[in-house]
Amino acid sequence: MREIWFVSPSLLLLHALVVFGQEQQPIQDLNQLVGKQVIIQRTPLCKPGTYTAVLDYAGKTATVISLKPSTTPALSKAVMDKLPPAARTMMEDAQKSATILFAFEDGTRLDSCAPIGPSRLSSYLELAPGQTLQPLPQTAAVSAASSAPGASIPTADLLSADEVRQALSGSGKNHWVLVEDMGLMAAQGNQVPSITLYMPEAVLAIRAESAKKQFLHFEPSEDDMRRSLMVVAQGYAGKTITEGCTSITRVVLLSDPSGRVVKEAYLSEPLEETWRNNLGASNRCQALRVKFSLNDVRQVKAAAPNGEFIVVVFSGSVNTKMYKVKKKHQSKLGLQ
Repeated sequence: MREIWFVSPSLLLLHALVVFGQEQQPIQDLNQLVGKQVIIQRTPLCKPGTYTAVLDYAGKTATVISLKPSTTPALSKAVMDKLPPAARTMMEDAQKSATILFAFEDGTRLDSCAPIGPSRLSSYLELAPGQTLQPLPQTAAVSAASSAPGASIPTADLLSADEVRQALSGSGKNHWVLVEDMGLMAAQGNQVPSITLYMPEAVLAIRAESAKKQFLHFEPSEDDMRRSLMVVAQGYAGKTITEGCTSITRVVLLSDPSGRVVKEAYLSEPLEETWRNNLGASNRCQALRVKFSLNDVRQVKAAAPNGEFIVVVFSGSVNTKMYKVKKKHQSKLGLQ
C-alpha cells in the first residue's frame, strides 16, 4: 500500500538558509542535511514508525535520506509578535523541526524518534569529516530578498493582470507535461522516476479550480503570479520495501550534458512520500518541488542544441537522471 503526504499546494516563499558547520550559526533549514553524511551523537534513535529506542549507533556514520516536517501550526505574524521572546523562539524552532531518517552502512534505517529543531540539532548529529553545507546559489538569495516584507518582484517578472484573469478563468490549465524515465530498470519499480513541469498559468488555473470546488475564494499572491517554471521531481521506488526508494534533493537546468549553461532553482520545497506494505514495513523518501524564473529557462533554452534543454535530478550528490525537455514538451507547455 502506498501512502503519500504532500505539503500544502500553496507555493511557499523561500527562506534564507544558514550554513551549518563549525564556527557557523546553527542551520535554520534542515533540508540542507539531506544527502549528507553525519555522525550520530549519544542519543537514542528509533525504528521508523515506532518508539523502540536503539542506542547501538552512537558514534556511527549515517546518511540523512529524508525529513518528515513537523505538524506544528504556523501562527500569524500578529500572534507571533505578541509572544514573549523566549516563547517566540521556541515556536519558531518547533515550526522548523522535522523527524530525520538516517541510513547506516549496514543497511539499517533509523529516525530521530520525534521532530527536532535547529536548536537541538547538535545533540543528535554532527557533519562527518569532509562534509560541508554550501550556501544557496545567488539566484536563490536574490529571490529570498525579493520576497521579503516591503520588497516586490519587478513588474516585468509578473504575469499581467489580463494574463492572471485568463488563467483564473481556466485558460492555460493544460500547460503542464509529465516526462517519465523510460529506462528498463526504472520500469521495474513501483514508481517510475519522473518530472512534471507546470507553467504559471497552469498552476493558477488548477488552484483556482480546486478552490472553486471547495467553495473557497482563491486570491493569488505576488509569487503565484511570477513568470516561472515549476518542476515536481519524483524518484524511483522499488516494488518491495527492501528495494527502497530514492529521495530527490536538488533539480537544476542545463543547456547541454556538458553544463555550458547551468541555472539553479530560486525555490525548493520537499514533498514527503511514504511507502508501506501490508505487513506495516515502510520507506520514507521525498519528492521535490522547485521553481525557476522564466528568464533563466529562456537563457538555458537559447543555449541548448535545437532549443531542447535538460532537467537534471539529484539525490544528494548523485545525478539520478537527465531529462531532455523536447520540442513536443515545450509545445504542450506553451513555452515560447
